[in-house]
Amino acid sequence: MKKFLVAMALSFAAVASHAADSLRIAVLAEPYPPFSQKMPDGKWEGFEIDLIHKICTDMKVKCQIVDTAWDGIIPALLSNKVDAIFASMSITKERAKKVLFTHPYYNTLPAVVGLPGQDYSMTKKALKGKYIGVQNGTTSAFYIKKKVGSVAHIRQYATQDEINSDLLAGRLDYMLADNIAAKAFADKNKGAVQFYGTVKYDPVLGGGVAAALRPNDKALAARFNKEIDQLVKSKFYADLSDKYFGTNIAPTNN
Repeated sequence: MKKFLVAMALSFAAVASHAADSLRIAVLAEPYPPFSQKMPDGKWEGFEIDLIHKICTDMKVKCQIVDTAWDGIIPALLSNKVDAIFASMSITKERAKKVLFTHPYYNTLPAVVGLPGQDYSMTKKALKGKYIGVQNGTTSAFYIKKKVGSVAHIRQYATQDEINSDLLAGRLDYMLADNIAAKAFADKNKGAVQFYGTVKYDPVLGGGVAAALRPNDKALAARFNKEIDQLVKSKFYADLSDKYFGTNIAPTNN
């Protein structure tokens, strides 16, 4: 019995050591520029990728990027396939029932992009009968269903790429996505689509974007929070944000 307990203790120590030395970080499998995307040579690039590398370096841990589909990203965390999620996930009450959020590391609002020349406003009258695309399970989806779900045709997609393709093909009138990603898409496709601006804040949009951990990983969350709190106030973050977005998207409450 004593040998068994010693073996178990050594086993747990090995697991703890592994957890302290390396982390598996989930990011979106589909391209989500400028936050994250896998390049043809297999390397990952983007704002969140650079943040991950900086945080892991400062924490002195090795981090492995694990590409994960959006609709399976929380299950992957809870089933111990990854150790943390860095995938532009907004903090919401519903998600907080399943995962432990860190402090936010950026904050933007959703924006609307649509076919050019429309008389747009975020009202039931203007959007009645319109076809609007959103990614399933996102705060953009929660928002648009709350605002005009009773009168508009809300189409939900597995990936943002599918939404973009359907909008360019004229199968949608509008789409909602994170302001930064939406603006990048609109700028890339000038003439084919029009950027209609951000929406007004609503509590359904949550409290900023954060990393997500398993509920019991409180010690790991504390380590991430320490790094994030320092990082969002740093020159490194300001320069990185300016590089990708031309402005500082640090959350104002840090």
